[in-house]
Amino acid sequence: MKVLFVCHANVCRSFMAQEILKKELPQAEVFSRGLYADPAVRVPDKIRRFLVQSGIAPRAHTPVLLSKEDAACADFIFLMERRHLDALADRWAEYSDKMWLLRDFVFGEDKDVPDPIGLSGRAFERNARCLLQTVHAAAAKLRQEL
Repeated sequence: MKVLFVCHANVCRSFMAQEILKKELPQAEVFSRGLYADPAVRVPDKIRRFLVQSGIAPRAHTPVLLSKEDAACADFIFLMERRHLDALADRWAEYSDKMWLLRDFVFGEDKDVPDPIGLSGRAFERNARCLLQTVHAAAAKLRQEL
């Protein structure tokens, strides 16, 4: 099973989701991309610290721009925001049957995964925990697909 997470820049939500799911489902091939990724941008230290505090040892990561080949090879494509899902489904309609808004796949909610990147303190923690819990629930659901 190949699982692709997509967010805006591939330095926060999609990277975090990738690292969480890799720990939860080591037998799956999990990768992440960004719609506007810039390889010169680095993952913020607060993201790495949150993962470590959550029991996840994050790997080295360089943001990668999403390609059509990435979409073609994935079995599941999880997007963090409705606007990203809509843009990608318009761009590559032939892959839209495997595209999901992450919270819709997991909870049946047409809601975005809030972005913790520009936040600090409790606001950052709340949004990061939301992502952690959502990916944890996604892992439980994906186990049924294996």
